[in-house]
Amino acid sequence: MAGSNLLIHLDTIDQNDLIYVERDMNFAQKVGLCFLLYGDDHSDATYILQKLLAMTRSDFPQSDLLIKFAKSRPETWRRHLVEALCIIGARKVLRRLGFCWQELRMHYLPHIAGITLHVHPLLKSLYRMCEELSLVQSGRLLLDVREKVESQQAGDPLRFYDPAYLEIFLLDWLTRRSIKLGDINAAGSDVQLLVGHLKSNGLQAQANLLKDTIISNAPEPDAAGTAAMAVKQEIESDNQQSYCSTQIDALKLTRENAGIALIINQQKFHRNVSRDNMKFLSPDPLRRRDGTDVDKERLIEVFSSMGYNVEAYDNVDHMGIIERIRSACDRSLVRDSLVVFILSHGFEEAVYASNSIAMKITDIEDLLCSYDTLYYKPKLLIIQACQEKLVHKKKPNELFRIDVTTVSPDQHIDMLRAMSTVNGYAALRHTQTGSWFIGSLCDAIDRRSASEHIADILTIVTNEVSKKRGSNDESMVPNVKSTFRQHVYFPPRL
Repeated sequence: MAGSNLLIHLDTIDQNDLIYVERDMNFAQKVGLCFLLYGDDHSDATYILQKLLAMTRSDFPQSDLLIKFAKSRPETWRRHLVEALCIIGARKVLRRLGFCWQELRMHYLPHIAGITLHVHPLLKSLYRMCEELSLVQSGRLLLDVREKVESQQAGDPLRFYDPAYLEIFLLDWLTRRSIKLGDINAAGSDVQLLVGHLKSNGLQAQANLLKDTIISNAPEPDAAGTAAMAVKQEIESDNQQSYCSTQIDALKLTRENAGIALIINQQKFHRNVSRDNMKFLSPDPLRRRDGTDVDKERLIEVFSSMGYNVEAYDNVDHMGIIERIRSACDRSLVRDSLVVFILSHGFEEAVYASNSIAMKITDIEDLLCSYDTLYYKPKLLIIQACQEKLVHKKKPNELFRIDVTTVSPDQHIDMLRAMSTVNGYAALRHTQTGSWFIGSLCDAIDRRSASEHIADILTIVTNEVSKKRGSNDESMVPNVKSTFRQHVYFPPRL
């Protein structure tokens, strides 16, 4: 449906379809969509703000939001609507309208901030900011900016208090002209209230997102006006300060919204699988993993103390692992991070489920990265399992593959994989005291999480584990790979 075919299909959308489009969206999606569609016009923003506020007070928030938009822009509403639906990731709605998500994604680039075809670029970046901020961070921004707005302007304050719908507050500030979008090239824009708060609260990435959008959409420096030039000078000043400083932007996870810590603990293994799955079975029966419960209990203790919602499962088969990871990803929209532990047997680049089926580790990583709910959020995959080369006289087992794909390198941002051992070697575990790797990890978090970021904690773990020796002079070296963009700190412990 590339090129002209996409445009032809756009013209087939009828206003009567919009009733069903709204029915297929939850309230959060409606808020985001209306913000993108109505936010660039003062009178429209005022109307939609009141409409959304009325919907928050209704038990049955049915509306005609999209039909109103279509009637107000008879020539362009279809293109605006489809692009906005792409930006909010409303794939179900787009499929029902007959579109292919991958083709739309390549056409509208919803994953790239500041680049738009029809929606105002600053609205897209502001929406991205709302999605990236945690609930606690949104609440802080709301309190700070609203206090400044109300101190500068007369009039009734907005009587709405839920930071989960930050776009509603942005609409209010747009109608009060406390923030301004400017024209379609962002000339004449003013988001300094937001940028100032973001910078002072360690959210430099989001501050740069807004500033970069203004700069990148200006046709020429002269056409952008003095506001854009001032932003450019501020960015250059920030860059110079960053160059002179050895510090990197830091993300400090919060206890209130830390996220889910999912533990898959495999102690016992069986081989009761269907005929179709027998090709994925280990060549020989897998032995019981005594000592793994020690690791599990220690992880529960440590991560619970940091505010994580710990979910621990014992002896989970391959489909159960996928199901539990998907569930955790689905529930991470308003959480700061997700940590997944898999404690099991394994071999090079693979880990076993409790039914002795081998799963490819990169597939599990891709699964975590494929969810929009975790976009630009720290995702940690921590695996305690041997990674020896599979050398066996029998035919080696095939790897069970998860049906998942990622379509952009950006989806792999902020992903960390920590393996108990480098490829080709065993991961050592004591049958009474647990594994070297998990034990050292928990010890390091106990001692250092208040002062060290996650990457440095794992460096400490690697150093400590590599110095250990077993009774027969066994050794082990953990392996850590990361695409973190900044230093990430665990939440403070109780």
